[in-house]
Amino acid sequence: MITMEFLIADVSESEFLINYQLEQQIGLGSLPFPKMNSNFLESGAGVCNFFLTNSCSLSTLCPFRHIEGDKTVVCKHWLRGLCKKGDDCDFLHEYDMTKMPECYFFSKFGECMNKECPFLHVDPASKIQDCAWYARGFCRNGPSCRNRHTRRVACQNFINGFCPLGKECKFAHPKWAPLPGADQDTHKHKWVCRYCNERGHKVQFCHKLSLEERQRYQEQSQMRFQSPQPLGGLQGQPIAMGAPGSTGHPPFFSPAGMGAASLNRPLMNPPGLNPHPFDRVKQLGAVGLPRQVPQKPLDEVTCFKCGDKGHYANRCNKGYLAFLSKGSNQVGVSAPVS
Repeated sequence: MITMEFLIADVSESEFLINYQLEQQIGLGSLPFPKMNSNFLESGAGVCNFFLTNSCSLSTLCPFRHIEGDKTVVCKHWLRGLCKKGDDCDFLHEYDMTKMPECYFFSKFGECMNKECPFLHVDPASKIQDCAWYARGFCRNGPSCRNRHTRRVACQNFINGFCPLGKECKFAHPKWAPLPGADQDTHKHKWVCRYCNERGHKVQFCHKLSLEERQRYQEQSQMRFQSPQPLGGLQGQPIAMGAPGSTGHPPFFSPAGMGAASLNRPLMNPPGLNPHPFDRVKQLGAVGLPRQVPQKPLDEVTCFKCGDKGHYANRCNKGYLAFLSKGSNQVGVSAPVS
């Protein structure tokens, strides 16, 4: 029904100056400080239309809200009023039940006792992805694979070259592209040659070095990861000073290099070692000889907990009240005999 007011006061085809100024944000004043009152502008300020098209010239001084459009999960701190990031938060500041974060108790224990839980209860079976290896024909993990093995029938038309049904086809369309990272070693990209600064190889395999230098680096690498040899060396020969695989000690430390007569004699103090017995034990242990510290016999050991002899304090079976029996024993010993 067309009225007289509509015919006289129709301004739908007219464009006013105020509309153009509002759309182009002409005369908009900038903020005195970057991101000023960003937390308080969430409820009252509008969204900047130029930021959605990456054409806002005010950047952080814009009084309107700069909101990213790829936020799909509600901020759990904003739900409790504790988020301080404002519009810079990576999560959504909007109460949307379909975009709530996942419930921790339901995902961890399989159930949630809160009847009014605002978080999402996601079925764990729905989060299992299809096995990409099984879809290509074979998975070495078999039934123990953590991904889903779904048996499908291949589409014969797709195998021949073209399927007119496309994605609506009820049969499977296998993928022939290689899996990401299956044909390349990810560890090789972490290696950086310290000679040519190129990625993918180590310095002992660098082709820019000469053959002698590469062999020298390879020998150093093998010696670094090689297990330490005994002090006697190979085939019972004493290790010489500075020889490969040696520890840098004189050959008279090697028991294999000594004769039967020299083994029966007491080991003399080698030059450079302190003749003190305790220091001697430490220094002999440092060069690889078995460290033998003399221990007291149990008959001479006194427990400081209970005062009895024959065991150490960590082997005492009288418990933490052993000091009471220790005091009574001392009193009994010091009491005069009538």
